[in-house]
Amino acid sequence: MGKKSRDKGKGKDKARKKHRKDALRPTVAESAASIEPAGVAPAAESADREDAGPRRTVDTMELAARLASLSTVLQRHLSRADAGDGLTRARLSALALLVLGGPRTLGDLAAAEHVRPPTMTRLIHAMEADDLVTRRPNPDDARSVVIEATARGVKQLERGRARQIAPLATSISDLDRAERLQLEDAADLLGRVLRDSSWEPSAPNG
Repeated sequence: MGKKSRDKGKGKDKARKKHRKDALRPTVAESAASIEPAGVAPAAESADREDAGPRRTVDTMELAARLASLSTVLQRHLSRADAGDGLTRARLSALALLVLGGPRTLGDLAAAEHVRPPTMTRLIHAMEADDLVTRRPNPDDARSVVIEATARGVKQLERGRARQIAPLATSISDLDRAERLQLEDAADLLGRVLRDSSWEPSAPNG
């Protein structure tokens, strides 16, 4: 075999070895994929997954209806609890208005409790006889008087309220810490909604 034939054969062997080496060498994309941290998706893929998830919507009318229903249920449970000390629901409500909201006229009390003035007058007479409320002249109108809670009325309200909400407090204490914090945040938010919203009917013009 001549020298040219041997050189030609060596050239073919080198070409075949180079082809096999190139075939085994990973591409740049394959190398990047091989070092991608496990469980980490590309940014575009992550965004697609977030957008693919269902978006939660809130029906404000339905939510308001649920809150109103819960309020009714809560008031029913509280009214069933024995306030004690002869503190009826009507007396408890009137005392709460006077202690938390300050002195009021009899007309204001009747309007707040949605009862007729004669009904409120009878209630105040009975509470006054038990030293729960007292009357004093109205500084803004000499023809009327202002009703305010006495020290005994304040103490009786505090005892009655504590006894009334005790069952609810027990139920709340059965929740875990995360649930109690969540309920506290919800109560704060609801309180803000009620404070910021004015639902009183506007006075007629003229």
